Amino acid sequence: MGAIVPDDFCVNAACRHTRSVCVLAALTIWHACAIATHAQTRPPEPRVTDAAITEADPIVGTWELDTTASTFVPGPPPKSEIRLYEPEHEGIKATVVTIYADGRRSMFEYVTSYNDVIAAVTGSDTSDAIQMRKVDAFTAEAELSLAGRNVGRTRRVISRDGQTMTIELHRNAPVVVNNLTVYRRR
Repeated sequence: MGAIVPDDFCVNAACRHTRSVCVLAALTIWHACAIATHAQTRPPEPRVTDAAITEADPIVGTWELDTTASTFVPGPPPKSEIRLYEPEHEGIKATVVTIYADGRRSMFEYVTSYNDVIAAVTGSDTSDAIQMRKVDAFTAEAELSLAGRNVGRTRRVISRDGQTMTIELHRNAPVVVNNLTVYRRR
Protein backbone atom coordinates (compact mmCIF):
# COMPACT_ATOMS: atom_id res chain seq x y z
CA MET A 1 0.00 0.00 0.00
CA GLY A 2 1.10 3.50 -0.65
CA ALA A 3 2.01 5.86 2.12
CA ILE A 4 -0.44 8.57 3.01
CA VAL A 5 1.11 11.99 2.50
CA PRO A 6 -0.21 14.80 4.62
CA ASP A 7 -1.84 17.72 2.78
CA ASP A 8 0.68 20.13 4.28
CA PHE A 9 3.51 18.30 2.48
CA CYS A 10 1.76 18.71 -0.90
CA VAL A 11 1.01 22.36 -0.26
CA ASN A 12 4.65 23.00 0.76
CA ALA A 13 5.97 21.15 -2.33
CA ALA A 14 3.66 23.15 -4.60
CA CYS A 15 4.81 26.40 -2.98
CA ARG A 16 8.47 25.42 -3.40
CA HIS A 17 7.86 24.58 -7.08
CA THR A 18 5.97 27.85 -7.68
CA ARG A 19 8.76 29.80 -5.95
CA SER A 20 11.39 28.09 -8.18
CA VAL A 21 9.42 28.90 -11.31
CA CYS A 22 9.05 32.54 -10.22
CA VAL A 23 12.79 32.87 -9.49
CA LEU A 24 13.64 31.30 -12.86
CA ALA A 25 11.22 33.65 -14.66
CA ALA A 26 12.67 36.67 -12.87
CA LEU A 27 16.23 35.66 -13.80
CA THR A 28 15.20 35.13 -17.44
CA ILE A 29 13.56 38.57 -17.59
CA TRP A 30 16.60 40.18 -15.91
CA HIS A 31 18.95 38.47 -18.40
CA ALA A 32 16.85 39.60 -21.38
CA CYS A 33 16.83 43.20 -20.08
CA ALA A 34 20.61 43.09 -19.57
CA ILE A 35 21.15 41.88 -23.14
CA ALA A 36 18.80 44.55 -24.55
CA THR A 37 20.53 47.29 -22.53
CA HIS A 38 23.96 46.09 -23.70
CA ALA A 39 22.79 46.01 -27.33
CA GLN A 40 21.51 49.60 -27.05
CA THR A 41 24.67 50.98 -25.44
CA ARG A 42 27.15 49.01 -27.56
CA PRO A 43 28.62 50.87 -30.56
CA PRO A 44 27.47 49.49 -33.93
CA GLU A 45 29.57 46.78 -35.56
CA PRO A 46 31.70 48.05 -38.45
CA ARG A 47 30.27 46.95 -41.80
CA VAL A 48 32.59 45.14 -44.18
CA THR A 49 32.11 46.24 -47.77
CA ASP A 50 33.03 44.41 -50.97
CA ALA A 51 35.74 47.03 -51.56
CA ALA A 52 37.25 46.34 -48.13
CA ILE A 53 37.19 42.58 -48.75
CA THR A 54 38.90 43.02 -52.13
CA GLU A 55 41.44 45.35 -50.54
CA ALA A 56 42.04 42.81 -47.77
CA ASP A 57 42.52 40.00 -50.30
CA PRO A 58 43.11 41.09 -53.90
CA ILE A 59 42.16 37.61 -55.21
CA VAL A 60 38.45 38.28 -54.57
CA GLY A 61 36.60 38.63 -57.86
CA THR A 62 36.24 36.98 -61.27
CA TRP A 63 39.28 36.15 -63.41
CA GLU A 64 39.43 35.07 -67.06
CA LEU A 65 42.28 33.03 -68.55
CA ASP A 66 44.42 34.85 -71.13
CA THR A 67 45.49 31.87 -73.29
CA THR A 68 47.78 34.02 -75.46
CA ALA A 69 49.89 35.06 -72.45
CA SER A 70 49.93 31.58 -70.87
CA THR A 71 52.06 28.49 -71.47
CA PHE A 72 50.87 24.91 -71.09
CA VAL A 73 53.28 22.00 -70.85
CA PRO A 74 51.93 19.68 -72.08
CA GLY A 75 49.34 21.38 -74.26
CA PRO A 76 46.97 22.06 -75.72
CA PRO A 77 45.60 25.04 -73.77
CA PRO A 78 41.94 25.08 -72.80
CA LYS A 79 39.49 27.14 -74.86
CA SER A 80 38.61 29.11 -71.75
CA GLU A 81 38.74 29.17 -67.98
CA ILE A 82 36.95 31.38 -65.50
CA ARG A 83 37.93 31.55 -61.83
CA LEU A 84 35.64 33.04 -59.20
CA TYR A 85 37.10 33.79 -55.76
CA GLU A 86 34.74 34.78 -52.96
CA PRO A 87 35.42 35.59 -49.29
CA GLU A 88 34.47 32.70 -47.03
CA HIS A 89 34.80 32.97 -43.24
CA GLU A 90 38.59 33.14 -42.70
CA GLY A 91 39.57 32.29 -46.25
CA ILE A 92 38.49 31.96 -49.84
CA LYS A 93 35.96 29.94 -51.82
CA ALA A 94 37.24 29.18 -55.32
CA THR A 95 35.11 27.99 -58.24
CA VAL A 96 36.98 27.16 -61.46
CA VAL A 97 35.15 26.40 -64.72
CA THR A 98 37.22 25.16 -67.67
CA ILE A 99 36.27 24.39 -71.27
CA TYR A 100 38.98 22.21 -72.83
CA ALA A 101 40.21 22.23 -76.42
CA ASP A 102 38.13 19.11 -77.17
CA GLY A 103 34.94 20.79 -75.86
CA ARG A 104 34.76 18.99 -72.50
CA ARG A 105 33.71 21.14 -69.56
CA SER A 106 34.79 20.77 -65.94
CA MET A 107 34.21 22.59 -62.69
CA PHE A 108 36.01 22.23 -59.38
CA GLU A 109 35.64 24.04 -56.07
CA TYR A 110 37.36 24.43 -52.75
CA VAL A 111 37.06 26.52 -49.62
CA THR A 112 40.36 27.13 -47.88
CA SER A 113 42.05 29.45 -45.47
CA TYR A 114 45.65 30.58 -45.69
CA ASN A 115 46.69 28.83 -42.49
CA ASP A 116 48.29 25.69 -43.93
CA VAL A 117 45.26 23.52 -43.14
CA ILE A 118 44.29 20.82 -45.64
CA ALA A 119 40.95 21.56 -47.36
CA ALA A 120 38.86 19.39 -49.69
CA VAL A 121 38.73 19.99 -53.44
CA THR A 122 35.55 18.77 -55.14
CA GLY A 123 35.00 18.10 -58.83
CA SER A 124 38.65 17.65 -59.83
CA ASP A 125 40.17 14.40 -61.08
CA THR A 126 43.74 15.65 -60.54
CA SER A 127 43.58 16.71 -56.87
CA ASP A 128 41.21 16.20 -53.96
CA ALA A 129 42.88 18.42 -51.36
CA ILE A 130 44.68 21.76 -51.13
CA GLN A 131 46.81 23.31 -48.41
CA MET A 132 47.39 27.07 -48.81
CA ARG A 133 49.58 29.66 -47.16
CA LYS A 134 49.96 33.35 -47.83
CA VAL A 135 53.48 34.59 -48.62
CA ASP A 136 52.44 38.26 -48.67
CA ALA A 137 49.36 40.34 -49.53
CA PHE A 138 49.71 39.49 -53.26
CA THR A 139 51.23 35.99 -53.20
CA ALA A 140 49.93 32.60 -52.06
CA GLU A 141 51.41 29.11 -52.36
CA ALA A 142 49.62 25.78 -52.20
CA GLU A 143 50.35 22.08 -52.02
CA LEU A 144 48.00 19.80 -53.97
CA SER A 145 47.29 16.20 -53.07
CA LEU A 146 45.35 13.26 -54.45
CA ALA A 147 44.39 10.25 -52.34
CA GLY A 148 46.66 11.47 -49.54
CA ARG A 149 49.74 11.85 -51.78
CA ASN A 150 51.34 15.18 -52.66
CA VAL A 151 50.94 15.62 -56.42
CA GLY A 152 51.95 19.22 -57.01
CA ARG A 153 52.32 22.82 -55.96
CA THR A 154 51.15 26.21 -57.12
CA ARG A 155 52.29 29.78 -56.67
CA ARG A 156 49.72 32.51 -57.30
CA VAL A 157 50.72 36.18 -57.68
CA ILE A 158 48.38 39.15 -58.10
CA SER A 159 49.86 42.24 -59.79
CA ARG A 160 50.16 45.39 -57.66
CA ASP A 161 47.43 47.09 -59.70
CA GLY A 162 45.15 44.09 -58.99
CA GLN A 163 44.31 43.45 -62.65
CA THR A 164 46.51 40.44 -63.51
CA MET A 165 46.91 37.09 -61.76
CA THR A 166 49.66 34.60 -62.59
CA ILE A 167 49.57 30.98 -61.43
CA GLU A 168 52.52 28.60 -61.73
CA LEU A 169 51.41 24.97 -61.55
CA HIS A 170 53.93 22.15 -61.18
CA ARG A 171 52.21 18.78 -60.92
CA ASN A 172 53.90 15.38 -60.97
CA ALA A 173 50.81 13.14 -61.02
CA PRO A 174 48.55 11.85 -62.44
CA VAL A 175 50.17 13.61 -65.46
CA VAL A 176 53.29 15.79 -65.29
CA VAL A 177 52.25 19.42 -65.85
CA ASN A 178 54.25 22.66 -65.81
CA ASN A 179 51.88 25.51 -66.62
CA LEU A 180 52.27 29.25 -66.31
CA THR A 181 48.77 30.72 -66.59
CA VAL A 182 47.85 34.39 -66.78
CA TYR A 183 44.40 35.69 -65.86
CA ARG A 184 42.80 39.12 -66.28
CA ARG A 185 40.28 40.53 -63.84
CA ARG A 186 36.76 40.79 -65.34
